[in-house]
Amino acid sequence: MKQYFHIINDPRFRLVYHEHRLFGDGPSPKKIRLNREGFTIVPGVKKKTMVYPGMLLAEHPSLEKGDLHAPIYGMITEINARSVFVEAVNLEEVEPGAFPAPMEPVDLLKEGTEGEELILAVKKLGVNTRSLGRRVKTLIVNGLNPEPGVRWAEPMLVEHAAEIRAGLELQRRFRRAEEIILAVPAGCKVKLSGVRTVEVDPMYPNSVNELLIKEVTGEENPPDVAAVGMHNVWSLGRVALTGLPLMETVITIGTAKDWGNYIVKNGSIVGELLEFTGISLKSGDTILRGGPLRGESLDRLDRSITKGAYGFFVVNAGEVPPIEGDSPCINCGACIQICPTRIDPRMLSRYAEFGRYDMSRKENFRLCVDCGLCGYVCIARRPVLQYIRLAVKKLEEEERLSRLTPIEPVAKG
Repeated sequence: MKQYFHIINDPRFRLVYHEHRLFGDGPSPKKIRLNREGFTIVPGVKKKTMVYPGMLLAEHPSLEKGDLHAPIYGMITEINARSVFVEAVNLEEVEPGAFPAPMEPVDLLKEGTEGEELILAVKKLGVNTRSLGRRVKTLIVNGLNPEPGVRWAEPMLVEHAAEIRAGLELQRRFRRAEEIILAVPAGCKVKLSGVRTVEVDPMYPNSVNELLIKEVTGEENPPDVAAVGMHNVWSLGRVALTGLPLMETVITIGTAKDWGNYIVKNGSIVGELLEFTGISLKSGDTILRGGPLRGESLDRLDRSITKGAYGFFVVNAGEVPPIEGDSPCINCGACIQICPTRIDPRMLSRYAEFGRYDMSRKENFRLCVDCGLCGYVCIARRPVLQYIRLAVKKLEEEERLSRLTPIEPVAKG
């Protein structure tokens, strides 16, 4: 598997950056747009409701999905099937008593709170627990930047060590792992008490969790081993130290040349972030929520930063050849050579393009680790990763519906 990783010699695929920049605070948002898909709005929350930082707005039925909280003082201006919109207010212009009493901090680190009780408490504070609550013997904390261009991992290990330690302490109390390993870039000297550190070659896509496990253990898909991103551990530590709901995320904002690491409010509008960081858009530029390889392009500046997002980038026109949605595959094989899991992105993208999602099963679509290298090297500039993601989504929906379909009783006689 490793032989394919070094086909790309571009230094931008190194996940370690020698320039260490402090984390800056993002702008004070004028408006917030929170994703509420799958959430149930709590009673009393409606249009024109006044909200305060940490106020519960919506709950998610899954134990693995953190509940939704307001990150600012403001008034709800709209609630629709996909979003909750909040406009900021000037506290000096608001009458006393306009806001409900703020919540009291929750002491997650107190003795005696463990296991399922602790996981539920964390979920209620807005932290997604899917990657934190799985029962395994070994949990690997991914201390690498998630993809090229994202640059907060190294400074986070140093500047936010308190959050990381608190997050790991809660992880221990979940009683979900016998051993916790911190995977860091080769040459990194960071050590955490009680946690074994393993150095990993910081060449992308080694930071993808499935591939990181292989780097650390030497095995593919070993039983009872899982990996969790440091971003998730930071979120866990954040609520542990503050006792308040998760209202922020850490992201790298920038272009290929100019960038910075910021702590921004969940739901921050991307147009405001561009204005705050002084990044101007030109004709043909593309904005991405996430990273340059795996992020999703946004069509409007009133979109927002979702909970857990780790990057926001502008790809300037001319830097990367544009993707052509109707471009046919030319069978060059570049995507097959670069794929770290040895599947055939060429055929998977074709099946999805023509709606033959069922055919993806024979191509082992579940082995895709979503690294984005296939689309990066595609000479025909096809949206290979996006096609594969479409097939995965369609097949997962099909499987979910099949589980919900009642079985007809067999007629007797």
